[in-house]
Amino acid sequence: MLRISTPEQFRKRPRPGIPKAVFAQTRLIVEDVRSRGFAAVADYSRQLDGIEVTERNLKLSRADIRSARKKLAPKQIRAMDEALERVGLVQSEIAKTALAETRVRVNDGFVLFRPRPVTRAGIYVPGGVAPLPSSLLMAGVTARAAGVKDLLVCTPPQEAGISPAILYVAGKLGIADVYWIGGAQAIASMAYGLPGLMEKVSMVCGPGNVYVAAAKQIVSAGGTVKIDLVAGPSEVLIIADGTAKPGYMAADLLAQAEHGINSAAILLTDSVTLAREVAEKLECLCRRLKRPETAARSIRDYGAIVLVKNLDEAVAIANEYAPEHVEIFAKDAEKIAAGMKNAGAMFVNTCEAFADYGMSGGNHILPTGGTARFLSGLSVYDFLVRTYVEVMTDWEQKAVAGLVGAFADIEGLEAHANAARQRGGTNP
Repeated sequence: MLRISTPEQFRKRPRPGIPKAVFAQTRLIVEDVRSRGFAAVADYSRQLDGIEVTERNLKLSRADIRSARKKLAPKQIRAMDEALERVGLVQSEIAKTALAETRVRVNDGFVLFRPRPVTRAGIYVPGGVAPLPSSLLMAGVTARAAGVKDLLVCTPPQEAGISPAILYVAGKLGIADVYWIGGAQAIASMAYGLPGLMEKVSMVCGPGNVYVAAAKQIVSAGGTVKIDLVAGPSEVLIIADGTAKPGYMAADLLAQAEHGINSAAILLTDSVTLAREVAEKLECLCRRLKRPETAARSIRDYGAIVLVKNLDEAVAIANEYAPEHVEIFAKDAEKIAAGMKNAGAMFVNTCEAFADYGMSGGNHILPTGGTARFLSGLSVYDFLVRTYVEVMTDWEQKAVAGLVGAFADIEGLEAHANAARQRGGTNP
């Protein structure tokens, strides 16, 4: 059973990250794909996934995408359609502001701040423990709302082929380019392209395992592509008082823990009774899972139930931790939420699992590992590039030429000063 910790004990707990060895191995894969192209992809698919990928089957046919619907139950289709609509509603509303051009008059000139969508984006869809069509939905709906016209999908090969749910969502989003590639080799393929098989993209997005996360960092650091964010192991931190239902709290912790062995499921509470009951129920619920090993290991290594003096202390700890998800179940839940600054997403008296499947309307591609201190969840803004357009009349340039020359003199940039003073008529 998960033991109850003090705040001091919790602060000493390790947080999962990307090991240096993973970065080193991933860099080799990325560089190999960059130099050898498809031959490297085929080798890694054979070695790591046990699948023979050829130039003929690398990309799924339009017929495969169209026929996916027939393999799904009506209720599954309805669930995905509902999620598409709800997430689309939110991102379309965000787009109204995000895509608006800003124009500011500056004396006798003006500045435009002009947004535009990236030309082509690649979406990585995880498929390790289970295929995740919800991740494609989150990224694809958001990209379309931003106006991205050209999208492609990479997802790991499975013996049974690609999940019909992933293909169904791709079809609904009008994505015709779906590739049978996973892992770091997929990220490298999208970033650098595969001659004759895949055109390189301007942006790579979507969550994945530590190798995918490392590959995204590597290709973005090289200035090759833009990325959304580096989504590491999933996290939930629940702030709850004695009014919360122990069964709900245990269920929500377990829902996060089953994502993977490095997932973090944390409860902060000022109620000893709630802490004990949640610990008991969590153990019982975990045993009932069909695949309990993953969740049990995650809870053992990164789970925590922390007893705090009051909920103000809970908020302070949560802001330090800056988790991916924060759930708040308390009498004054909205007031507590107002004190939260660092979280990928917050759920006020709301189960986070609803967000995983689009029913609450937000996006589940969120910053993890404490990066919520300076990063935001995926939105239309991530798929945009913004350009300054600056216009000054000849009169205005002449009027301030002397000031520009003086500023350039401070920095010792003679050619800058000369260029400005020529507009002012003071230099030959």
